[in-house]
Amino acid sequence: MKLKMLVCGFLLLLGVSQVSSASQLDFSWSAPKTYVHNKGTGGETGYIIWFYNLGNTIDQPILVPIEVFLMTDTGEKYTDTYYPEIMERVAKLDEDYKEGKKYQYATIAKGELAPKTTKHCVSMFEDVDLKAKRLDIFVTGILHFFFWRWRMVDYSYKITYEKEQDKWKLIEHGMSKDASHRSYEFESRNW
Repeated sequence: MKLKMLVCGFLLLLGVSQVSSASQLDFSWSAPKTYVHNKGTGGETGYIIWFYNLGNTIDQPILVPIEVFLMTDTGEKYTDTYYPEIMERVAKLDEDYKEGKKYQYATIAKGELAPKTTKHCVSMFEDVDLKAKRLDIFVTGILHFFFWRWRMVDYSYKITYEKEQDKWKLIEHGMSKDASHRSYEFESRNW
């Protein structure tokens, strides 16, 4: 009986240590926004804009190898891109916008995240199919703490939205084994 209690206690302690190490990164986001640049002109360009935050919750630097990818229900696939020429207008779409707030995109945000800091990030997806009624946003590199430790693959964190009138409504989010973003990554590099 004592051995059984000892084993259960060890497993509980192991589980608690995994939870605490898995929470080193605070990941938060808001619903995507639709933005039309040069609206009403012949040179209109549509974008899906998505804001998110990456926060280091511990007193040590952590590695965040983040990448962001979008897929629609119409089968279209888009990688995260940054357009500095529209950033000033796009920033005002952020629910937490304030003057002087600095934004990064995944290519710049990836890497080491200093202790107790937060990076405010934006993903821009150009010319997303207007017929799309559903968006799947895949984020890789944010759950690696747990998965690398257990030698598992960090597939992605998948966030799904559906269009409701002119806004995007959150449907579900969580870990996904859907590797659609991985195959597109190789296609886009001409491998």
